[in-house]
Amino acid sequence: MRSSCLCFLLIFLSINLSAFAQTIVFPGNERPDYYFDILKQALSYSPDKNYQLQFYNEYLPKARVFENIITNGGIDIIAAGAIKDREKVLLPIRFPLVKGLFGWRIPLVNKKNVDLFLPKLSVKEFKKITAGQLHIWSDTKILESNNILVKKGSNYQGLFHMLAAERFDYFPRSIMEVQREFNDHKDLNIAIDSNILIHYPTAYIFYVNKQNTTFADDVRYGLEQALKDGSFDTLFSKHYGEIINHVINEKRIVYHLNNPFLPKKVPLHRKELWLDLAPKG
Repeated sequence: MRSSCLCFLLIFLSINLSAFAQTIVFPGNERPDYYFDILKQALSYSPDKNYQLQFYNEYLPKARVFENIITNGGIDIIAAGAIKDREKVLLPIRFPLVKGLFGWRIPLVNKKNVDLFLPKLSVKEFKKITAGQLHIWSDTKILESNNILVKKGSNYQGLFHMLAAERFDYFPRSIMEVQREFNDHKDLNIAIDSNILIHYPTAYIFYVNKQNTTFADDVRYGLEQALKDGSFDTLFSKHYGEIINHVINEKRIVYHLNNPFLPKKVPLHRKELWLDLAPKG
């Protein structure tokens, strides 16, 4: 009799725990992903909520993911750049997930122009050199707002071919993507510049539906706890530590730009949330 009661109790608890589970859907197909890992870590600090994280398992362009979250179409959260316009329609969780790394940029150049940024150029001279960008990117607006000449393309892959054909002078890419993108286009007449870094403040943050305030609070709490106990930095270093150390050791010249499109509430004052890759001394 006692055995039957115990079995019934275990089944009852299992059913109820399952009933109270909250499934959180992340965009894209199942894959190794830093943002998925850090979200999973953040949600682990709210065990009473029994959050269950899974991929949407269908590719959607980023604009459609935003629309999906706004309309409660099945995706609950996305990691994306902090932009003022996005805050009008989505709820931002203002914690910079990659410590501003998207704002540290290394140029891809044509192989004929590997010395494009030598000798050291003045800021005025630097701004006269033409960058290539996709016309819909927020980075395009940032560069133009700093009076940098920008040649715009309508196709991402086409930009690499435009650079190879000398349609513009350089293609600034984040330190997280420049090596991979170069490797993917080795057959083209391009190279990675070895002299400079371009920097402007950026933040990659989580966004959720504006009504999903409790979930947003749990994510924010979890990120802060992960930062406090060191697990955030452990995950961050696992994914990006090697790249960061490589760039720091290169001791590149840095050109600092402004970002007038960064929301004012992004916590730039919290130095522990950002990385400075400029050479010291």
